[in-house]
Amino acid sequence: MAKVCFGMIASLDGFINDRHGKLDKLYESFKPSDEINEEMARTGAVVMGRRTYDMAEDPDTYADHYEFQVPIFVVTHHPPTRHPKENSQLSISFVTDGIEAAIQKAQSAAGQKNVVVLGADVGQQALRANLVDELQIAFAPILLGTGTRMLEHLEDVEIHLEKIRTIETDKQIEVYYKVSR
Repeated sequence: MAKVCFGMIASLDGFINDRHGKLDKLYESFKPSDEINEEMARTGAVVMGRRTYDMAEDPDTYADHYEFQVPIFVVTHHPPTRHPKENSQLSISFVTDGIEAAIQKAQSAAGQKNVVVLGADVGQQALRANLVDELQIAFAPILLGTGTRMLEHLEDVEIHLEKIRTIETDKQIEVYYKVSR
């Protein structure tokens, strides 16, 4: 079964965007290495929240330019009225029956590859529901002071992690943790 990985880039103080909801400053230090590209190639499906999905100015650009050309499952209460463009590798499904259903559908679509969960809220939902196998955090060398926190609203759970891997590039570090159950 596909491994479920909650992964994001965050500032050193734990924010996944700046005070204006922008990611640009975080990605200034991102330089994919061979190791990072190999990890990305292991992705068979993506689960994201509606806010993450809506960050694209034009949803049709997912089919043309998104880094993961795999099935995407968007957790939402309100699917858009117009379905976005798809291609032979990338399909977009809007899942209205919760994170568990989205993860199950993504695992089925991913086969033996990984499911990557993107977005703070859906990632936190997946962690609370004990659906995450691995936590992957890329740390950008910046302190943003405010924005959306990657790990918040988890007061009612205690999650133990075991560091399994690090990838260091010129400007940032990625840390991979196994979620202990």
